Amino acid sequence: MAIDRSKYMDAAEVNQLIRACRQWESDDLRYGRLQGILVWALVDTALQTGLRVSELAALKAADFNPKQRSLKVVRLKKKKKVVETMPISKELAAHLKEYIGDRKTGTIFQGKQGDLKARGLQAIFKRAIQNAHLPDALSIHSCRHTLAVMLLRKTQNLRLVQKTLGHSSPSVTAVYADVAFDDQQAALDGLYE
Repeated sequence: MAIDRSKYMDAAEVNQLIRACRQWESDDLRYGRLQGILVWALVDTALQTGLRVSELAALKAADFNPKQRSLKVVRLKKKKKVVETMPISKELAAHLKEYIGDRKTGTIFQGKQGDLKARGLQAIFKRAIQNAHLPDALSIHSCRHTLAVMLLRKTQNLRLVQKTLGHSSPSVTAVYADVAFDDQQAALDGLYE
């Protein structure tokens, strides 16, 4: 089964989304607004962790450990909640440290009314996609697919991708090991030159 190209972003689209979010954040910082700051924190976290929207919504400020560069994530495995410690990049750790500040209570992603639920996070992500002029078919779950494809391309390590996504077995993760259409195109370009 080939990887559905509409379910993940390529590097150019990721960079386009990041640029749009950072510009939004910069504009809002200038005017003392929080929306762009929240959007960039959500998009950055989703892109760098590949967490499901329910996992993102459940993240608490206390789950972030800046010294260890990790997040405690509650995952549903075989219908049981399992708490796992997920390593994060130094860039995401710095971003979350700045975003969360000294806050120790509530979820990481909060709106004017308090903790944001999955639906609110999905709506925020859709606004970010529209603001970046990317295809409407992309959803917050696209970040999970994007991370899987990019991480597998970079490392060629299916087990590492499995652990990062929290899959129960490598066979679940193997769907990302299939050859992507754009990889096929790149391999064929200039083949006989």
